[in-house]
Amino acid sequence: MKKPQIEKENTEFMDKIISSFIDSVIEQKKLQFSTSESDFDSLLFENNILKLEKDKISISDYHSISTHFLKKYKEKLDFKISDEFNTNADFIKNVKEDFTNNGYVPDYHILEKEIWKSIIKESNSESKCSFNEYLKSIDLENKPEEVFSFVDSYSNVLPELDLVDSVIFENLLILTEITKSDADYNLNLGNVLNGIKSKCKADYDLGLELLNKSFTLNEDKENIISAIVSGLYENKKIEFYDSILDDLIQKDDKLNPIFFGLSNVSEIEENECKLFINLINNYNKKDLLIISILSLAFSILKSSNTKYHKFCIKELESAIENEKTGYYILNNLNQLNNFNQEKTEIVVKLINQDYFSIKKYINPISNVFWHLKEFESFKKVVLSIIENKPFEKFIKNFQSYFHSVDKTELDKLTIELLTDNQASKRNIGIDIFNQLSSYNPYQFTFNILELSHILQYKLWVSLTQDFHEPKNRLIALLPLIDSKSKLIKESFLCKLEEISEDYGGHVTKVLEENLNKDNPNYTLVTERIKKYIENYYGKNIDIKNSISELNPYHTHYKHIKHFDELFSKNMSKTVDKGARENSLLSILGTNTVQLSKGGGWRFGAKKEISQLGTVGASFTMPRSYFINPNKFELEKGYIIRQDWTDEEFLEIKTFLENE
Repeated sequence: MKKPQIEKENTEFMDKIISSFIDSVIEQKKLQFSTSESDFDSLLFENNILKLEKDKISISDYHSISTHFLKKYKEKLDFKISDEFNTNADFIKNVKEDFTNNGYVPDYHILEKEIWKSIIKESNSESKCSFNEYLKSIDLENKPEEVFSFVDSYSNVLPELDLVDSVIFENLLILTEITKSDADYNLNLGNVLNGIKSKCKADYDLGLELLNKSFTLNEDKENIISAIVSGLYENKKIEFYDSILDDLIQKDDKLNPIFFGLSNVSEIEENECKLFINLINNYNKKDLLIISILSLAFSILKSSNTKYHKFCIKELESAIENEKTGYYILNNLNQLNNFNQEKTEIVVKLINQDYFSIKKYINPISNVFWHLKEFESFKKVVLSIIENKPFEKFIKNFQSYFHSVDKTELDKLTIELLTDNQASKRNIGIDIFNQLSSYNPYQFTFNILELSHILQYKLWVSLTQDFHEPKNRLIALLPLIDSKSKLIKESFLCKLEEISEDYGGHVTKVLEENLNKDNPNYTLVTERIKKYIENYYGKNIDIKNSISELNPYHTHYKHIKHFDELFSKNMSKTVDKGARENSLLSILGTNTVQLSKGGGWRFGAKKEISQLGTVGASFTMPRSYFINPNKFELEKGYIIRQDWTDEEFLEIKTFLENE
């Protein structure tokens, strides 16, 4: 038997196996199976049609099965490809409705993509469908749900479609309108542009026709020119540049989209590097071209041509002085692999510019640290921001970064900042500590008893100056009870006594819950604080509570009552407004809610009972705040913004050295 005949028979045999599998898929209306409920032919696994993972069978090659799946459904729904694509799109919708009528089907969205691609190709090859009428029929103000499935699939198979340049161009303009968005990253538009790039790469002559048409476009659609330039260059390489692009560049027309197009070429080799560097040198002084010129530099940096990287880094370092480039450079630094030191220097240089602001640049700076994990880089950036924008908040933007770094290194930086004489550094140290404590009271991974005694002293002073609830700060400082320095231990215990004047039993609660009760030294500490609280409250507080004029509960009652009345009044207005304007609040605010036994509720007698949920939060305020709130806030605000001096700690340092 001849080899082609054998291959044909093997293909037919495999098709029968796949067809049988599709029968099971359609019958069960599922795309994932357990090993216990299915017995599929082993050839499906050997040919990588199916895969087995942890007793779950799923499809690994949707492209291969989609043809058989569609064939079965065409028979089931008695459908034939129409020359009107709206009809074909309705068929895809009907298939989905039938296959998922029992509910959500995992992985159907993967199969659906292959269905769209198959139907688009069949519509074009069998019915000469151009898709133009379908696109024109789409209401841009009320786009149907499936339109973006079409956009993605059409763009994906565009190189395989038989369409003339005028139709492709008209479709392209409509597609850019459909996918128009104010989002920073527009994936749908990106798919459209990648599709036209692939088409131009596959068909050079057609691409030239599209390039000619695209030069009539307004500035807001010049990204089309870039996509066409990329595709044409990938087809002919330097030949396209020499024969076409060079003349266009000499005319100084559409330079930005041309340069962006070149920067988006997939494979950057030495010829491209030399060409791009020549363009950079010729046009880097033109302010209107600065971003597109930088795109060429980034393109070289993403390539493996390392001997040209130093030149590009210098271009970035120079360009960062121009305010127009800051945001673009930061966003593209995030996409570069390696260059950790260079990235850090560029970010620090941007922070040192007069135009730098936390509000505009902190997000893209934090994004750079998605891939830049060297902790020294983070430290340099933080110190630069503190120096240039003291007391401004920015640490929250690095929350996710904190989960990816060495905890000991992070602790060392936090402690370094907390114990610094400069108030702006201590302020950021507090911000880092608060961020680490945002969900649970934080405990240092680093052993704070390894710090010098003067730093141990400064640490508890810093963390208790801007004091919040005892549980949020004291737990991290409790190891100081075991300090080798008697002065550190005693000074910290005295501070605990002072804090207990404001927070009372909250301090002893922290001690009891976090110190080993079997350790007699810890027991003595807890008893000491309890006794201090008892004596202090007995002499200074309990006696005043019997006098209304001295009891904050009574002196502040009118303010609390006034706040409660205003809050209730404003909340009522908010709910009433929401009931009129918001569908969810309309349900909650305009329907009678029935409460049932056991913590349930429902909107009416015929409705299902739902379980009540609870959400709660509490915080503790210091007693001294209520005595004189304005004085409390002024004093705290002054203290945390006051720089320390070495002279302030000279006496305590001398005592520590003489222990």
